[in-house]
Amino acid sequence: MTPSPLTNADLYRCAFEGMCDPILLLKEGRFVDCNAAALKMLGGITKAQLVDRTPGDISPAYQPDGRTSAEKAEAMIATTLRDGFHRFEWMHARADGSEFLVEISLTPITVGGEVVLLTLWRDITERKRAEQFEQFRGRVLELLAGDQPLPAILETIVRGVEQLDSAMLCTILLLDKDGMHLKTGAAPSLPDFYNRAIESVEIGIGVGSCGTAAFTGERVIVDDIATHPYWAPFTELAARADLGACWSQPIRSSTGQVLGTFAIYHRAAHRPAESDLHLIEQTAHLASIAIERNVAAEKLRDSEAHYRLLTEDALDVIWKTDSELRMTYISPADERLRGYRADEVVGHHVFELFTDEGIATAKEIMRQRKATGSRATQADFINFEAQHRCKDGRTIWGEIFSTAMFDEHGAITGYHGITREISKRKQMEEQVRQLAFHDSLTNLPNRRLLYDRLKQSMAAGKRSGCHNAVMFLDLDNFKPLNDAHGHEAGDLLLILAADRLKKSIRESDTVARFGGDEFVVVLNELDADRAASRALAGNVAEKIRAALSAPYLLTISKDGKTDTVIEHRCTVSIGVVVFINRDLNQDDILKWADATMYLAKEQGRNMICFFEGEI
Repeated sequence: MTPSPLTNADLYRCAFEGMCDPILLLKEGRFVDCNAAALKMLGGITKAQLVDRTPGDISPAYQPDGRTSAEKAEAMIATTLRDGFHRFEWMHARADGSEFLVEISLTPITVGGEVVLLTLWRDITERKRAEQFEQFRGRVLELLAGDQPLPAILETIVRGVEQLDSAMLCTILLLDKDGMHLKTGAAPSLPDFYNRAIESVEIGIGVGSCGTAAFTGERVIVDDIATHPYWAPFTELAARADLGACWSQPIRSSTGQVLGTFAIYHRAAHRPAESDLHLIEQTAHLASIAIERNVAAEKLRDSEAHYRLLTEDALDVIWKTDSELRMTYISPADERLRGYRADEVVGHHVFELFTDEGIATAKEIMRQRKATGSRATQADFINFEAQHRCKDGRTIWGEIFSTAMFDEHGAITGYHGITREISKRKQMEEQVRQLAFHDSLTNLPNRRLLYDRLKQSMAAGKRSGCHNAVMFLDLDNFKPLNDAHGHEAGDLLLILAADRLKKSIRESDTVARFGGDEFVVVLNELDADRAASRALAGNVAEKIRAALSAPYLLTISKDGKTDTVIEHRCTVSIGVVVFINRDLNQDDILKWADATMYLAKEQGRNMICFFEGEI
């Protein structure tokens, strides 16, 4: 028996109900239809309960931009009817009162001779939270790079996490020097009586969440303080402070030593989601950088005090040269640091201590001093940093303090000074710079570095007269992987995708992680001819599309169980903007590429679209 062909109405209803993304229809400002995905996102209300209601009826009274939901809905509908399409962000509320952020696309369509607005929702709550965390993380790293005191940085970390979720109350506790007692590092949102009560508490199993986590070195999740045995000694104290749950993560140094704990409290009993566990891990790592940097600074201050003794037992290298910069004395500390005996150094030129880069630095300091025409005095100190050679082939960093020596006639007879090893400090500074400008998961440039690279690309294009291109990429099938297998699988996919992207472009080009599963590629100096540049950009985009569409094999291990290998297929939608620098705005270029990427998604995904607007 031959099946009956489907009517247009049947096809429409199958597509409408079968879409994974929420779809709704608005007519004259009220909902007239929706699919099952929309009802699910709203928390289980029925279609009958939704139909004939306005967007304001299923939203909080005010939107994040300050407008009432009713006012904003009216404005967005008017804009859509005027322009033919509109995309914007909107805060909705579920049936249980919880709120979620969506990106809404409105498109007018004609049904039965009447204009209806096709409404597409995309839940961006997690993406926004991830973006907010990256912005907060960037602020903390800037404080680190700016040499801010530890208490200020720890409080910034705590308040930054609390701003991500107003229901969270956060603390950082530090282990004292004996490693057995906790003291408050930052806890601005907890009552003073509570902070005083736990000050200097001795760590151990059963000493709340933080005392147990610090003692065992393992994360401790307490969903309900009132019933958990770890909190038995503190139940009354927690109740008085109105605390219902506490999740504590050990803060570890780069060598694995427990430095303290980072904890998230909730007022009521609360179980963490996968994203909460990811947040607590990332924040504890951020706190460890700040604490280790502070420890290194304290050690450096101790070293400086030791240096002032100027004895042969000093940790710093004490040295003298003649007027021709040949070594006449060097302390035993140099042999400990670089491996050269004093008799292998004395009589040799000071430049033999340095690497080629160090020699260039020293020469530049001397050139600058000579260019100023200033005469050296006994009060003048030259201070600079340079790499030094070691006998075993290693290089170390030294900070050099030098001043001239004079005879009775004021002529320079030589120089003397000290060299302090700062290799660990330089390594930490480099780590801070790396974290400030690179994504911690994929090691790709982050947004801050992307903007700098795009600025350089535009400047180079202006000089050469060549076109550049920006591509905005979004993985098409990423969220289902996270939902099914957790953030570990998603993180592995992003790492592999980043590696494929780097292999698909030239070394002179840039690929950056923009946030979530979005990436940006900058192609530099393509061609003076726009058509040729478009063709070159299209070839690269197709190469990227093919590379990212190949199957991914992800090895997942959880809770010590046997590793699971997942095969996942994930396509990509790409928006491309080809431009030549005419004093364009970087934000405009990225917005054009972003909008063009969404056009590729709307046209079926796994596609490449070029921006056709006027530049």
